[in-house]
Amino acid sequence: MNCLKNAITPTQAAILLFVFLTGSSIINIPAPLIATSGTGSWICLLAAGAAGLLLLIPLVSLARRYPETSYVQYVSKLLGKPLAFAILFVFLLYQIHMVAAIVMDIAMFLKSSMMRATYYTVFIVFTFLASACTVRIGLGKFVGMFGLLMLSVMIFIVFITILSSVRYDWHFLLPVAEDGIKPLLHGTYFVFGFPFGEVVLFTMILPFVHLRPSDRIGRKLALAVLLNMASLIMVTLATILTFGPLAGERKYSMFEVSRTIEMTELFQRIEALMGYSMIVASFMKASIVLFISNATLNGLLGLPVDNRQLIFPLTLLCAVISITVGMRGEANWNFIVSGIHPLWGILGSVLPFLVVYLVSLFRRGRKVRAGSP
Repeated sequence: MNCLKNAITPTQAAILLFVFLTGSSIINIPAPLIATSGTGSWICLLAAGAAGLLLLIPLVSLARRYPETSYVQYVSKLLGKPLAFAILFVFLLYQIHMVAAIVMDIAMFLKSSMMRATYYTVFIVFTFLASACTVRIGLGKFVGMFGLLMLSVMIFIVFITILSSVRYDWHFLLPVAEDGIKPLLHGTYFVFGFPFGEVVLFTMILPFVHLRPSDRIGRKLALAVLLNMASLIMVTLATILTFGPLAGERKYSMFEVSRTIEMTELFQRIEALMGYSMIVASFMKASIVLFISNATLNGLLGLPVDNRQLIFPLTLLCAVISITVGMRGEANWNFIVSGIHPLWGILGSVLPFLVVYLVSLFRRGRKVRAGSP
């Protein structure tokens, strides 16, 4: 398998992981998490983030044991083709649904907050077209662009968090865990399934990373997870400190936080910065997942993992699913985000990955041939 023509460095992989984890989660995490866990939401993020860090151990271990070999390939060798196909097919469906959901969320945000007279389909079609063209140019090229875009997103988010601090009421942080441990466990399950459990999808990115024995890719990926954890805690606390008991009802919470900022006439419509951040961050995550789903589909069909001929047909399928999901309304969408997606991620992605890792430990002496299907 020749992945090296699109090879990226360990540092670029860490940047991509941060973009991937932060993406749509910075939009969708605060409100449902606060509604579930209240003022203890930051504890849930710490616990789920720690679990995400632990997932990096088997992730990096398998990448070093099977260099330049995709998840699809070594799963087939370790588990046999019939079982591997079933696991990987569910893995692919999970990715396709994720891409469709992310773009649907962009459309819902734009329609509900900025352009109410425009149809969902318009946002979906143009977002998918831009995402497909981005993936088409190759991983090695768009990863650099994503790093710069994510830097601008984080600058705006920190800027808005600082400006809104004049309205913070620190009494809103107490009491912590007023309703006991059950809401905290529920919240931890939610944020582990989305976004920290999604780390497993990077099994399809690491074959493109040119690894050397001296590279400390594990530490770099761990730093990306820690930065993501800190970012989510920051926006979640900003939401709680601004809205208090009503924080769980504020959809697109950071956008709502930015609306509370009052400055001189020189600075108006500060929420536009947050709108930009949400749209760009979600677009980048959608593009990364579309790239991963294309690589997974290629692996299942026995094609080179970086083959790009199926990108547009796959994008069309995702767009149809996205439009269909949007027709069912926001209530159905909220249920998918907070209920279905975390469960699907854990059962269809994380648990099979851990099984594969355990099997690989028992078969440590065997090598997976790089060109095998």
